[in-house]
Amino acid sequence: MTSVYEKPKQASSHPWLALGLTFLLLGLGYGLPFVLVRTAPAGLWQGKVAPEILNLYALTAFAGWAHFVFAWRGQWAAIRRLRTNWRVGYFGIVVAALGALIGLRSWLGVGLFSALAWIWFIGHFVKAEVVFSGVSPAAGGNSSGWHGFRQRVAARFTSGQPVVAFAWLSLVLFDVGNIQEHRWMLFTGCLILGGLMLAAGGWAQLSEGSHRLPLVALFFLGESLVWGTYGPYMTPAFRIGVYVFHVAGASFFHYLGSYFFGRERTGDRWLGLWSILAVNLGMIFLGWAVAAAWLPLGVEVALSPVLGIGWFTLWVALHQAASDLLPAWKRAALRS
Repeated sequence: MTSVYEKPKQASSHPWLALGLTFLLLGLGYGLPFVLVRTAPAGLWQGKVAPEILNLYALTAFAGWAHFVFAWRGQWAAIRRLRTNWRVGYFGIVVAALGALIGLRSWLGVGLFSALAWIWFIGHFVKAEVVFSGVSPAAGGNSSGWHGFRQRVAARFTSGQPVVAFAWLSLVLFDVGNIQEHRWMLFTGCLILGGLMLAAGGWAQLSEGSHRLPLVALFFLGESLVWGTYGPYMTPAFRIGVYVFHVAGASFFHYLGSYFFGRERTGDRWLGLWSILAVNLGMIFLGWAVAAAWLPLGVEVALSPVLGIGWFTLWVALHQAASDLLPAWKRAALRS
């Protein structure tokens, strides 16, 4: 039994500190007394976007670029240990992935591509949280036989729960297929998904306090009922605001947790407080300069596909693709 005088054990990503700072950043994003972006990106949302929501999304994007800088630095440190041909192969695939994502964005349109990128991001978020916590949802699922097989299937389902729930929330929030008009379909869909998630490991994990993923999934399902029912009273600006609040909150929490985890695990001096602040403030200022058209026209045009908030989800998707590829690529290189 833990003594009241003992320091409680905490995940390396310091989730409670990250959560507290996330709440503060959400408030700061809303409350900025100046405008970061002049107009909403074309094709990203339908309907009017409140300036405060545009500020919050812009802050998420600019801080996201700072996150990418640190992530790519870490990926380079990991990949440079491999032989030259494997390094070249990895970056060649990343470049090919960028081309494929640009083509997919052009084909689907910015709005649908961005929605899919954020659903994919929840999967990326889940994987990171599993690593940060040090507690796999598959814990205890290594036994053989039918029981072990059931545990492994339940663990995979548990990891996917927040992704499924956020995809459902996105459909409900933006009233895809006029689902908000079909109240019984909305109610039944949420009830079935919630029951499946609780039955497939969620109930046991929440009872034991062993993992937070079912909690996130159930929160999304509860919100689906709330916003689906409230939908007839929502303006487009309010609906977009609700969605951006989720995107920003998950992003800030992920950025902060990644920094804390990296610092704790590696002791890298570049992941110290002042370095993180300097890179983030620098990217925010540069992104603001591009969005506010302070730079010469040629420079602005060149930087807009990189730092323009309308393009942010392309780079989110590329970051996730590169992150998903890296572990498998390293294992293949080490086996060769």
